[in-house]
Amino acid sequence: MKKILFSLIILLASIISAQSNYQVIINGSVDDALMNAIYSPDGNKIAYTKTGFQGIWVYNIQSNFSTQITDEAAAGFGYKWSADSKSILSRVAKYEDGKRYNAVKIFNLETNQNLQLTNYRTMMPYLPSWIDGDSKVFLPAKDVDVTFVTGKEKNSSIKNNILAFEKNNKIVVKNLDNNSEKSLDIIKDAQYLNVSSSPDGAKIVFEVLGGNMFVVNSNGTNLIDLGNGDNPRWSNDSRKIVYMITEDDGHDFLASDILIVNVDGTQKTNLTNTNDLLEMNPTFTPDDKSIVFDLYNDGSIYLMNIE
Repeated sequence: MKKILFSLIILLASIISAQSNYQVIINGSVDDALMNAIYSPDGNKIAYTKTGFQGIWVYNIQSNFSTQITDEAAAGFGYKWSADSKSILSRVAKYEDGKRYNAVKIFNLETNQNLQLTNYRTMMPYLPSWIDGDSKVFLPAKDVDVTFVTGKEKNSSIKNNILAFEKNNKIVVKNLDNNSEKSLDIIKDAQYLNVSSSPDGAKIVFEVLGGNMFVVNSNGTNLIDLGNGDNPRWSNDSRKIVYMITEDDGHDFLASDILIVNVDGTQKTNLTNTNDLLEMNPTFTPDDKSIVFDLYNDGSIYLMNIE
């Protein structure tokens, strides 16, 4: 009993010490853990999900109030803000008779309505993306890719028309300007994970299952090995990548830290470097001066200045 109490005291001291550098933004708990927080492009809101990517909530920074926009399964995995910060795109799920069915939905934060772009179906292995200034949504498929009209006015501020995603064990780079695409087989026999293009469309970051994290030019040249890493996220200026390195025993996380690296692989820095805390799922704030992340130990969302 004394050993357990001592361990709890040490953990609490670690959290209090870390909070001198971390600012708690949204309070959660171990039993009601918050995760995968992403700032809206205008910086006024933070979307997040909960354990198992169940549901999506939106926290209004000015009012200090959270609103649940959906309670659907898997909604919090791979969701994406629209550029005008008024909508969230998500692939949601439901389960019937032991089978998983997915659908693509757009959640409008102004009207509190959702637009369902697809029917629920069993074969939807890929995530949807905003394209053409958010006026359309693109959904890769095993056979024929599909594009949907969103009803949103085209946002002319979006200049990047390069989309990168994994398909059939290759990295597909799609140029939306001329509707051309090419498949890159960069690493022989690799299974690619978490593929994403930089905001300026010049580079692609990805993970290899059982291997490292890499950056490559969108044309497939200049491959850079970034070493061990998970869940990479681009800075908005396309110059840096923030990510996490975790350890687990197959059942639970044992360690986790957040790192940042330049796109050319230089100046790799461990931002957290704690022994007892498990900082996870980092993303940049819109000004790239801070990161937001979840702390596995207490289930809350934190902000950390990285300048």
